[in-house]
Amino acid sequence: MKKPLLIENVIQTRRWLHEHPELSYQEFATTRYLQEWLKEMQLKLQPFNSVDTGGFVDVGRGAGPLFGFRADIDALPIEENDAHRIKSGNRGVMHACGHDFHTALGLGLAQYFSTNPDEIRGRLRILFQPAEETIPDGASKIHKEPLFDQMIGLFAIHVDLRFQPGQIAIKEGTACASSTLLKIRLKGPGGHTSRPHETVDLIRITALYISELNGYLKSLIDSRHDFTLVFGSIHGGNLHNVIPSEILLSGTLRNFDNHVLKILLDGIKDFSHKFATLYKFTVEVDIPNSTPAIVNNTTMYAQLLSFAETNGYSDRIVKMGQPSMGADDFAYYSRVVPSLYFQIGAGGSGSSHSSDFQLSDELLEPALDFLIGYVKYVLNSF
Repeated sequence: MKKPLLIENVIQTRRWLHEHPELSYQEFATTRYLQEWLKEMQLKLQPFNSVDTGGFVDVGRGAGPLFGFRADIDALPIEENDAHRIKSGNRGVMHACGHDFHTALGLGLAQYFSTNPDEIRGRLRILFQPAEETIPDGASKIHKEPLFDQMIGLFAIHVDLRFQPGQIAIKEGTACASSTLLKIRLKGPGGHTSRPHETVDLIRITALYISELNGYLKSLIDSRHDFTLVFGSIHGGNLHNVIPSEILLSGTLRNFDNHVLKILLDGIKDFSHKFATLYKFTVEVDIPNSTPAIVNNTTMYAQLLSFAETNGYSDRIVKMGQPSMGADDFAYYSRVVPSLYFQIGAGGSGSSHSSDFQLSDELLEPALDFLIGYVKYVLNSF
């Protein structure tokens, strides 16, 4: 297939995906679209065992190494700005994080290597993963499937407004923070606000708990390790003159080191127990989800830089000095296969996870060129 036709197909695919966004674990129309699209290439989307949407496809020759690419396919519960030229046709749902671009690029890779299988030694496995934006996330389930046993490496991308189309931004070592959801329930006997001395003044105690917890956690770890613990929701009480018997805190803990993460989580449980004993109330710490930090494989990082240097991309590479505080469930795959995560320059406007988020199709051609070359470089190195 000629390159201009491939790019046009990828652009039209991206636009269809943007106009038909679906929420996590509800990507049924998207999955049917992937099936039909791949069928035209004489390819078959294989279903995952652990989830009902998405799937994977292999392209290339049977013999030789197996390399992998993850594309997330879900959207967000956001109402898109009506002023956008290409916009969601599903009210209240929007591709506000660029997953339509990730998926379109995945299909572009499938189309290119299905028509040019002799350009690689081995196979490329493309994972169209659902539910990156929710809890429990898709990767936490899919990484347990036997899809990675023979895989030499897996990579993923994320479009990034901070960089221009054609640029590739990558971070050595830790690329993205962990993200742990915390739900902490504080319980006391309740009572009348005129007699707080006869009960546990739970709102005051909760304020103390929040203010003291961060300091306690900092005392447990080397001061050179960063973390953020922020509560975004607090619910308790209904009347001005009634001390509540229960308060629920919801928040997130983020950090860059998975070993330190365990220390912090153990510390939250330990502090909560001691604090509750001191003030004579009960506390329940629930951790519904803990996505680990993404740590780029050292060999894969060096290999990408080598590819860029030998293929004229060195001036497009941006070596990031700091990891992102954002999280991605791609981190789970690094438990079972060497992994690499990097940013694709997107330009655009607005900000991710907002109704104003808007990217240009101009990023697709340079991004696809880079990805095709990178896949060939890796597979033909073995």
